[in-house]
Amino acid sequence: LNPPGTSVSLDDLLKASRDQFDKIFADQMRPAPGEGTDSAAVPAAAETTETIEPGGNGDKRAFAPVPHDQAFAVTKEPPGEAAAAAPRRGAASAAADLGGHLDTATSPVPVDLIEHALANACDEMEAVRHRAAAAPILDARHRSIPMITDARGRMLAGRFGACVTEMPGAENFRLRPGDVVLQSDPYECRGAVSHLGNWMVLVPIFHDDALAGFASMLGHMADVGGPVPGSMPAAATSIFGEGLRIPPIKIYDRGEPNRAVLDLITNNTRTPKRNHGDLTAMVAGCRLGERRVIEICERFGTDTYQAASEALLDRTNRVMRRLIVDGLPEEPQTFEDIVDDDGRGNGPFKMRLTVWREGEHAFFDWTGTAAQAPGPINFYLNDNMFRMCVGAHMMTGLDPRGLFNDGYYDLIGVTLPQGSLLRPDFPAALGCGTHVLARQFDVLAGALAKNAPEQAAAAGYGADPHFLYSGTDRQGRPFQLTESLFGGIPGRPEGDGLDGHSWWPDSENVSTEHLESYFPLLVEHCGTRPDSGGAGRHRGGNGVEKIYLMLEDGEISIHDDRHATGPWGMIGGKPGACSAKRLIKADGTEQALPSKVDHVRVQAGDRILFRTAGGGGWGDPLEREPRRVRDDVARNLLTTDVARDDYGVILGGDGLNIDVRATEDCRATLRSRRGPSDPFEFGDRPSGGVQESLMLDT
Repeated sequence: LNPPGTSVSLDDLLKASRDQFDKIFADQMRPAPGEGTDSAAVPAAAETTETIEPGGNGDKRAFAPVPHDQAFAVTKEPPGEAAAAAPRRGAASAAADLGGHLDTATSPVPVDLIEHALANACDEMEAVRHRAAAAPILDARHRSIPMITDARGRMLAGRFGACVTEMPGAENFRLRPGDVVLQSDPYECRGAVSHLGNWMVLVPIFHDDALAGFASMLGHMADVGGPVPGSMPAAATSIFGEGLRIPPIKIYDRGEPNRAVLDLITNNTRTPKRNHGDLTAMVAGCRLGERRVIEICERFGTDTYQAASEALLDRTNRVMRRLIVDGLPEEPQTFEDIVDDDGRGNGPFKMRLTVWREGEHAFFDWTGTAAQAPGPINFYLNDNMFRMCVGAHMMTGLDPRGLFNDGYYDLIGVTLPQGSLLRPDFPAALGCGTHVLARQFDVLAGALAKNAPEQAAAAGYGADPHFLYSGTDRQGRPFQLTESLFGGIPGRPEGDGLDGHSWWPDSENVSTEHLESYFPLLVEHCGTRPDSGGAGRHRGGNGVEKIYLMLEDGEISIHDDRHATGPWGMIGGKPGACSAKRLIKADGTEQALPSKVDHVRVQAGDRILFRTAGGGGWGDPLEREPRRVRDDVARNLLTTDVARDDYGVILGGDGLNIDVRATEDCRATLRSRRGPSDPFEFGDRPSGGVQESLMLDT
């Protein structure tokens, strides 16, 4: 992190207090002796930038390699206007433009080296953030998203979940070395972040006085204000009730902190020290990414680095073309699923997706999705964010070796109806929208499965469960916990779904030791829910069952979904179990809790039973090997009743021996009683009417 000639180590930066961090950062960015600090006059935006047009969203975002003393200009078009994707230059043309510094057809070694160097840099960024973060959702859960982009904001290496091309919003920035931009408002960046609790940091990378790219990191903050600790109020009706909105703004200018902005931001949260620590951890991670890109440019040359970047994007483009042709239907296929409720008594809400391809181009149309919800489950889906979702789904499912970057976006057209659940109008509430984001993957899987169900997975737990506990202990010290839980991953053609796992990439659970050390509670039980995974030849993963014992008076919030609609099964597989929550008072009385609720008062000695949904099963349960059913029972993943009723496997009194003859008879009986199976098994659906789309205007 430290420039040549300085003695500041990485550990110095990570251990620094707020004032020390700012001083170290400013010292690192101070220009060398004789280097100028004043910028030239800013030319007009048209003279300093070159725009690209991501297909289908109508926005023009300028990320051109401009001198660092010129303006970083962004032009903003009205949302929803269609725009054809500008043709992206391939690696060969880029190399030709650069005077032949990199012949990608005959010199793949530099491309491979740069690819792995960028991937390693992202891992290092995450490691720095992990060592320095304060909140458990960042520190213990690793819920942050590092990314390195080219000068246009196109991701070269990183993780799913953020979109740099939309980050700056409508602002014009004069970017210089040492600048850091912060953003948290989804409406200001058209969904580059999903809700106010996600803070996104952007650091420009300069080499030889030109913009080489950006290092970025997104992290979930413990609290950003609003009426409810944790800043995800289940009863919110607009974004104004969810916390502090941060438009794109410089928090560091040439290495100098913007004290007024930082004080304003931290003054509007219940956890100012924790938020500031997490923010500086992300800045430190981005600074490391900046340093690594500069080192790559110095080693290979800027021209080679830029040509290699184009080659990496072109590789992914070729991979995605093949996957589109091999995996998507030419005849449009439509799939629907529902979100249970919006936390305010409304719902369920339909999500509807139609998929088809034309040649090597794929099209995804969300027309027919329900109108935006009155409550906070709306998810402002950025077009490029959805393209990222498509790539994550198709590459991990069909070609895990494929390179994951932004090089394929020109191949995918997206239609998102304005005013819908996935493109709400300002100022719709967004704080619980990650349930819709999770369900989006189920709908996407279902739509793609219609073309080849034998190659597709079932539905997962399809939500983003959260448990929040806050109050003041007997010593007068405030506490606030935000924990995100996992659920069942669906059964797949290759095997069983994972038990108690995250649908979000690279996430880890918060350990019991961490929770009990830093918060006034005990975890009395944490394990998978037996029988919650849908039965199938490949079993759906079980959900999580967790019991918290409160040691202090306080209040809790719960956010989850799939409490009324179980995750669907595939080609004979059964749906997974629904989620459920209960408050167990110290006197033994129990109270069922909604899936989305705030301000539940708890007292020392009370318990919360938190159960998440399982994953859907894949294939006929009667085709599962009896030995595997017995093993599941022995591991407490299934009960003997479900082994008998769903799998037709009869076990002896000790549960370890299979009665072969009785099993054969039971399975024959079960086969005779059932009718033909559908490709999708949805199970029971809510009896109330589904919220249909109230508009079809795109």
